[in-house]
Amino acid sequence: MSLLNKPNLLSGIILGVVVLVAGGYGLVTYTQAPELEHYQVDKEYSFPFNFDRPLVTKLPEDLVEISGLTPWMKEGELLSVQDEDGKLFVVDSRTGEITDEFKFGKDRDYEGVARNGNNIYVLERDGDIHELKYEKGVKEFEAKKLETAFSYRNDTEGICYDTETGDLLIVPKEQELNPAEAEPYRHGIYSYDLKKEELLPQPSYYIDEYAVGEIVYGKQKPFHLKPSGVAVDPLTKDVYVIASVGNIMVVINRESEIKQIELLKEKTFKQPEGICFDKQGNLYISSEGRGGKAVIASFTRKDGGPTKNRTDE
Repeated sequence: MSLLNKPNLLSGIILGVVVLVAGGYGLVTYTQAPELEHYQVDKEYSFPFNFDRPLVTKLPEDLVEISGLTPWMKEGELLSVQDEDGKLFVVDSRTGEITDEFKFGKDRDYEGVARNGNNIYVLERDGDIHELKYEKGVKEFEAKKLETAFSYRNDTEGICYDTETGDLLIVPKEQELNPAEAEPYRHGIYSYDLKKEELLPQPSYYIDEYAVGEIVYGKQKPFHLKPSGVAVDPLTKDVYVIASVGNIMVVINRESEIKQIELLKEKTFKQPEGICFDKQGNLYISSEGRGGKAVIASFTRKDGGPTKNRTDE
């Protein structure tokens, strides 16, 4: 008898095929997924943070699109920027409270912020850097614009002050500065010389997707990522790079060798874009809200925490 005359049987067979196909796809997807969240590459390196137990602080609505972080004058406070308004916000990393704010420019697409003493540097998506000198009590500053060779095609997202060299480090999310010369699957970290006020044409450091993939997947397969933040560990001088596409943090030394990889949990880091260290070497990562509350995750260094009420004059 034809299966057409037995609709219940036919429906059962079709459903069974669908389940098998879906199950097979799920198995393939699962087996290709990373098995771990923490990858210690350099066996002589002791990663100083426990990524399983951060202090996660929710932020107010003004910072739902927080895009950059840098340590502030008072311990526990961070200077932050969000990617729509020409404002800077001082936020308490433990409570999420905004303790101060000031204006520095027009409403543009700002993606990162860095600080050295009273000098503050805000990164725009097109690579322009807005420099201002902070004065206590002032609520509006006139920033000086430092133009670079970057443009919107590069989509610059991360900036930090490098205490080792005295330069600014900048990471583009998209195209490299000189794509014709760049190696595929490599993401450059570029240096901006503050003394000469110029961007070095070649990256100082880089993240290699194949090197990351070999560690995470255990085979020659690129791990696709797009950098969104950069920071320098003040104690080891290692370079930390986070990526919102890929939800990953990669730690490299000054030879661009990978020392540690952390896969960031999407439950906490919906869109990680800001990263910085305080003077004591404690780590902070911010994530945009993306439909919920933005957060700052604080990681206390294992070999010692901060000192109470210490200020940075």
